[in-house]
Amino acid sequence: MKQSGIAVIGILLVLTAVSCADPASKLPSYGAVPHFTLTDSYGQPFDSNALVGKVWVVDFIYTNCPGACPRMTSQMHKVEQKVAKDDDVRFVSFSVDPARDTPPVLNDFAQRFGGPTPHWYFLTGAPATLHKLARNVFMVGDLIGVMDHSTKFVVVDKTGQIRGFYSTFDPEGIASLLKDVNALRRSHA
Repeated sequence: MKQSGIAVIGILLVLTAVSCADPASKLPSYGAVPHFTLTDSYGQPFDSNALVGKVWVVDFIYTNCPGACPRMTSQMHKVEQKVAKDDDVRFVSFSVDPARDTPPVLNDFAQRFGGPTPHWYFLTGAPATLHKLARNVFMVGDLIGVMDHSTKFVVVDKTGQIRGFYSTFDPEGIASLLKDVNALRRSHA
């Protein structure tokens, strides 16, 4: 009995040490991103399996947006540049206006802000898929009936779990995002 108590204490100490050594373990989990297939800004099919094993930063934009979207895309470019050397980080900008944001339109928009790149995808596709992703999965807005979306960035871990929402208008939000992206990159979970 005494040895089993010591073993339990030992296991608890190891688990505590692992938890303390892994800051990503303290991040909340807001659910899994399901598999999806969309179209990239080159007009090619994009399968979400390309993101497996990567940490990704997500936003929802549209090319006719008069204010927030260009600012968000500029911010995304700055974040992308800060982690450009990290091959395990990806950036995904989803259009919330698939009727107007055809691949060529999305590509022109992306190029004004330093995208698309091998690590930064601009995606469009079926309205139902984009609506489901925006409203039900990422919980950042709606595009059926009204074109409404959040100005937050969302971080997804290597296993496809949503791990955080970050203000694009607050410098501390971007700093927190970068810290959490690095923690998730190093995480063994």
